Amino acid sequence: MAITPNEAAAALSEIENTTRRGMTLRGYRVAGPILMVWGLIWAVGYVAMGVLPVERWGPVWFILDFVGATVTIIMTGRGYARRATAVKAAVPAGLPWKLALGMVGTAAFVLGVVAIFPQGETAAYLALPGLVTGMIYMSIGLWSGLRYALIGLAVFAATLVGFFVFRSDLAFWMAGVGGGALFLSGLWLRKA
Repeated sequence: MAITPNEAAAALSEIENTTRRGMTLRGYRVAGPILMVWGLIWAVGYVAMGVLPVERWGPVWFILDFVGATVTIIMTGRGYARRATAVKAAVPAGLPWKLALGMVGTAAFVLGVVAIFPQGETAAYLALPGLVTGMIYMSIGLWSGLRYALIGLAVFAATLVGFFVFRSDLAFWMAGVGGGALFLSGLWLRKA
């Protein structure tokens, strides 16, 4: 029995779609634990912002961001990718360094925006990371998978709700909702 050109093209298309879906799911499983780490860092950082004076926020976040970036690089590099062949396939060569450069670029953007913010309005400083994180994940979702876009939308929307409704408790709102959203999203991705 001969296969027609249309049948061959349909079979190849199905193989390509299945391969793409498998890579997306592997990517979700790699990203899940990383999001969980950042959810915890986010929660600790925002709780610290809720209880510490403004002058102490920078050093706390510097330490937390350093720890988070280091853990992320380790998890996407040797330490995490060696655990399973499937994970190795989901982590492209050079990703840890590209990820580190992306983090540095994002941090530079946030610092630039913060530098032009009006002084004394802490709610804007509290909300900015949530808005930026939401925007980044929504953008990633456009290319890498719908779940990232949904995570970004949730963080973005929760940040706006907190800013406009719970402004006096925004640091704790961001710790629970932002940190919780990232952590639960990590669980969701890990189960993909």
